[in-house]
Order: sequence, then structure tokens, then C-alpha cells
Amino acid sequence: KCITGLSGVMDGLVVHGYLVKYGFGAQCAVCNALISFYAKSNRIEDALMVFDEMPQRDIISWNSIIGGCASNGLYDKAVELFVRMWLEGQELDSTTLLSVMPACVQSHYSFIGGVVHGYSVRTGLISETSLGNALLDMYSNCSDWRSTNKIFRNMEQKNVVSWTAMITSYTRAGHFDKVAGLFQEMGLEGIRPDVFAITSALDAFAGNESLKHGKSVHGYAIRNGIEEVLPVANALMEMYVKCGYMEEARFIFDHVTKKDTISWNTLIGGYSRSNLANEAFTLFNEMLLQLRPNAVTMACILPAAASLSSLERGREMHAYAVRRGYLEDNFVANALVDMYVKCGALLLARRLFDMLTNKNLISWTIMIAGYGMHGRGRDAIALFEQMKGSGIQPDAGSFSAILYACSHSGLRDEGWRFFNAMRNEHRIEPKLKHYACMVDLLCHTGNLKEAYEFIETMPIEPDSSIWVSLLRGCRIHRNVKLAEKVAEMVFELEPENTGYYVLLANIYAEAERWEAVRKLKNKVGGRGLRENTGCSWIEVRGKAHIFFAENRNHPQGMRIAEFLDDVARRMQEEGHDPKKKYALMGADDAVHDEALCGHSSKLAVAFGVLNLSQGRPIRVTKNSRVCSHCHEAAKFISKMCGREIILRDSNRFHHFEEGRCSCRGYW
Repeated sequence: KCITGLSGVMDGLVVHGYLVKYGFGAQCAVCNALISFYAKSNRIEDALMVFDEMPQRDIISWNSIIGGCASNGLYDKAVELFVRMWLEGQELDSTTLLSVMPACVQSHYSFIGGVVHGYSVRTGLISETSLGNALLDMYSNCSDWRSTNKIFRNMEQKNVVSWTAMITSYTRAGHFDKVAGLFQEMGLEGIRPDVFAITSALDAFAGNESLKHGKSVHGYAIRNGIEEVLPVANALMEMYVKCGYMEEARFIFDHVTKKDTISWNTLIGGYSRSNLANEAFTLFNEMLLQLRPNAVTMACILPAAASLSSLERGREMHAYAVRRGYLEDNFVANALVDMYVKCGALLLARRLFDMLTNKNLISWTIMIAGYGMHGRGRDAIALFEQMKGSGIQPDAGSFSAILYACSHSGLRDEGWRFFNAMRNEHRIEPKLKHYACMVDLLCHTGNLKEAYEFIETMPIEPDSSIWVSLLRGCRIHRNVKLAEKVAEMVFELEPENTGYYVLLANIYAEAERWEAVRKLKNKVGGRGLRENTGCSWIEVRGKAHIFFAENRNHPQGMRIAEFLDDVARRMQEEGHDPKKKYALMGADDAVHDEALCGHSSKLAVAFGVLNLSQGRPIRVTKNSRVCSHCHEAAKFISKMCGREIILRDSNRFHHFEEGRCSCRGYW
């Protein structure tokens, strides 16, 4: 027993040899001690050998070997030994049941857990609080919150472990709303929440984005002086991050004296998810000076590189992950593929995807969606079929990706085939996003009437995104009459979104309905609405340059303006006149030309042409959909300068070469 506590494996083997040599090896008490020693030393095969060779066994022998197997991951063996013990007529006690219950959750014999529960009720052992708590934990791990609740309510004596197990059960089952009441009830019963109870409750409030209840627990932590206890601080940060309160999360982070990787990862991941990519990279660089990032850190920081379309930084992260051996982690590998997709490096994304040895459904879905974003629908379909051929069945997310790909490539028949297969072959009920893809697809292929009828017969209420897809289709196919009808639905659902008024104004402008444009301008202007200001950015030599519409304050502002003036002049010489095609809300004719030259996408493209050597692609990212004029300008610049321009907007990628775009005029 002394050697077991000191983890002296070699000494234990020597003592075992002496016991056998001097004839003590067959005594029950000695064998029990040996089983415990070998089990705790992770030599479970030796423990099993001692157990099998025992001439006589008592309840301690059985409990030791069952618990040893469970703690060493031999869950099926633990359950088999429990059943064998029962069949041999050996009396079971609470320790036996406590030993086998963790194995019941993890083994192929989970139904034995119900048997254990029934036995504990018949024998009265369930009255022991420790056994009740173990049953709570077992049912919680099996996601059976109803059984957990029943046991909890029938327990004669509950301690803080009981309450924490119940909170955890509700959280795992997604019943976050029940946790607040239970936490309050716990206080009324005079049970003081410990660190585990507090972190469990905060996990629930993070999942439910319940800031009010999360702040209440935060207050309790402050009053009891445990706010800076690391697990509590990390849970508080996670709660504030999930609720979108990054300043509060950062405040807690800055006041924790001893941070661990969870602390850093929580805040870095929060910045990435909140589209605060620069803050995420700043914090990541600080972390490098204090702690070694792990695989989770990589999975947290890579979305930041993706959101910035920062291929250079993404490659640095890739190299770091390779050096540390993190590519074996699926989360890291998938995040890398996603990063390359969103940085416009589709070939690199596919190469990495093909190298993955353990592709899961997320891996396939990311790559399929990537082809869709880049307008390569046929490749997306081929990959989707390859995925099914590998034995991985699609879910709602992968169907969303393939429908999106069909939509952006105008593959109408294929889109209908996949949409119908959701219900008929895979028993997946289409959601709003799937209907939105189909509307977009029908509009893309010019079937506006069919799209309208499809919306009218949808089994779920269409939201504004559905109607806006049809409105954009009306713009592409110049159907003003239907556009007016659809716009009424859109304005009714989202009356404050000025982008939709701009869209209708441009539809009127393209049809040269100038009186309708003027009336719409008056309607919008009278309500104090203005077009939202967009921004675009481009990375050159490791530095991100951000451009805002009509902002000429960049150090190279004069050079950019001269270049764009030359582009505008040459476009007009070749018959392009944006003033006749596109309307700007709130802009009069005097500023129209200047505004068109000052769109953020064009400023970023111009900067790229002026600062990147010939032969290098110009990669620009925009935080909203690219406008029609910028789209035309990018096509023209790609031909005029002989450059490849890769523009990522909020909806898809546009690859401009030789005056053509991969979207073929629909986005």
C-alpha cells in the first residue's frame, strides 16, 4: 500500500516477487493489495492476472478489479466482471455500484446502468448520498435529464455535488432556462455553491447567452472572493464572450494573475468570433511570449486569419501547426482548410484537404462550401458524391453547402435533385436556409415566376432574406414590376434597412425610371435614412490597408485617385457610363462622379495594382456585397492592367481575369 501511494512500480514488482517466494502470494488480503497496486500503476493486465489466479475472492477483490478496469478504460471488461460477480452470488455493496457506474456510461452495455439503479432501490442503497450522486452523474452523461431530475427530487439528503450534477445535467440537455431557477433554489436550501457549481451554471448561461443570470453568478463570485479562481475566471470569460461582451471578458482576463491556455484560448477565440481579428492576433502574439499555444489555440486563431483574408498570416499559422504536430487534430486541420478557402487560395485548400487522413463530415462540408463560394458548382457536386461514396452521410449543413454551390453556379436541375433528396432519401426536413438557396438558384437561372410561387407555397414563413434573394434576381433580370411587388414585402419586414432601398433604386436606375428613383430618394431621405458605409481591405507586405467609401486620407490617396480617374476616363471611352445605370441614395449629381470613384472596393483594388508586382494576384476583401459599379470597374481593371483580381464580398468570391468574372454577372 505504501508503494502504491508512491507510484514505485519497480519496487512493487520486487515486493510481489518476495510475497510469492515466501508463500504469501495466495492470501486474499495480499492479492487485494496487489490488484489495487497494479490498477493504480496502469498495469491492469497484471491486476487481472492476480485476480484470475486467486483461490478465494471477497467483495474487496471484486470491487478493486471492477474499479481498476473502469479507471483504466476497460469499460466493457468492468461491466462483464460486475455481471459475473452478480451471477456467482457475491453480495454487492455501494462501492461495487459506485465502481461499475462510470463503466456503464462508456461501455456497450449501458442498459446495465438501469439494472444498477433498480438494485440500489430494492436494497435501499440509493439512500446513500454518494450513490445518489453517482446515479445523477451516470444519467447526466447518458443525456437522460428526466431520470436525473427524478432521482434528484427523491434524494433524502443532497449536498453541493448533487446540485452541481443536476445543473450539469440540464446544461448538457440544453435546458439552460432551468439552471437559473435551480441555482437560486440551491441558495434557498442553504447549500453554498462551490467552484464546480459556479462553473457549471456559467456554462449554462453561456450556452443560453443569458447575460442577466451570468452577471448574477459573477456578483456571487465577487462577494465570495472567488472571481479570480482560475476555473471561475475562465468560465466567466466564456460566458461574456458567448454573450458578445468582449470588454467585460478582457477585464476579467487582465485581472487574472496566473492564466492558463484555456484563459488565452477563450479570449482569442472570442475576438475571432466577434470579427476582431487584429485584437485576436495581438493577443496571440502576447501569448507566444508567455505560454506555448496548443492545438485549440490554433483552431481559435485561424478564423481570424480567414476573416482578414490574410494569406500570409494563415501560412505562418500553418507552418507553426506543422512544427508542433497539430495537423493530426481535426479541429486544426479543418480550420486550416477553411482559412485557405476564405483567403481565396482554393488550390492550397484542396491540396491540404486531400492530405487529411481522418476527414470528418465538417472537413467535407468546408471544402464543398469553398467550391460554392468560388462559383465551382460542378467540383462541389463531384466532392459531395465522393463524400457519400466514402461512407459519410450528409447532414443539414452539408446540404446547405451543396445547394449554395448549385445556386452560385446556376445548376438548376442539380439543385432540385439535392433539395428533393433531403426529404426523400435522407429524412432531413429543409430549413429556411435551404429554401433561401433554392430561391436564389431559381432567380439565378431566370425563373423569377417559379421562385415567387415557390416562396408562396413554402411550409414555413419566409423571412426578409428569402424575399431579398428574389429582389436581387429581379435586378439581374430587369423585372421592375415584380421587383416593386417584392420590395413591399421586404420593406414591411425590415423597414430600417437602407440597403434594400438602394437595391430598388438601382433597379429603377437600370430601367431609366428616374422619376421613381427621385421619389424613392425623397422617401428614404425624409425618414433620415442613409446608405451604410462599407469598407474593404487588402494585405500588402504583411500590413493590412483598410479603405472606406469616399475616404481619401490614405498616404497614397493622390496616386489612387489619379489611377481611378484614368480608369473612369477609359471606361467612358469604351461606352461604360455608371451614372446611367446606378443610383446613389442621398447623392446629387454634383458629387455622383466623385462618389463612384471613391467606393472602397475600387480604392483597395487600385492600391493593389499600384503596390503589388505584376503576376501577383490582387486579393481584396469587402465587408458587404460588392456594388454593381465596383464589379464593372474590377472587370475593366483586370483587362486593362492584365491582372488577376480576387474579390471576396459578404456573399461569395469574384475571380476577375481578362475582363470576365467567375460569377458571370450574378451575385
